[in-house]
Amino acid sequence: MSAGYSAPTVGYPLTNARPPSAGSAETLVLVALILQVIGGALVIGGIAWLFGLSILFPYPFAWLVITAAAGVGGVVLVFLYFAYNLVYQRIRRGEYAAAQTPTLVIGILSLFAGILPGIFYLIGYVKLGDAIREQQGSIPGYSIAPPSTPATAMFACKSCGRVYSLGQFTFCPGCGQKLGA
Repeated sequence: MSAGYSAPTVGYPLTNARPPSAGSAETLVLVALILQVIGGALVIGGIAWLFGLSILFPYPFAWLVITAAAGVGGVVLVFLYFAYNLVYQRIRRGEYAAAQTPTLVIGILSLFAGILPGIFYLIGYVKLGDAIREQQGSIPGYSIAPPSTPATAMFACKSCGRVYSLGQFTFCPGCGQKLGA
């Protein structure tokens, strides 16, 4: 580098880079959502089967069974909607802190409905915490923030008063006076 040009100030990797754990969290949440969609399809298929069975073989309390099954199916669909919007979409947008609490809540609730999706959500919750720390640059080796420049000694030109870093120039670019001690 020439003495007339300053060092580049852009740190690499760039600050808008995605933390590695965010991709893991997104994948885990997506797998949990797929498992929940499969479970929801089975529940809705069971509702359709009960409805068809009650039409073919009517019995006195068929309406009660179908109403309860439809209620469970509705809860499954609402749960999937909230899991997709509050967790998966926020992770895709990079809002890791905003997605962390809904991931924990949905993970705990999913443990009651299906153990495997709940486990995936809880692991995704842990990965979101890692992604937040990586984004802040507190994990060694995963610093996303630009590296800090070491503090250098500064001094002023005795002739014109401009301030430079120690060792940056031999002569002042402003007045031509010899710099240094």
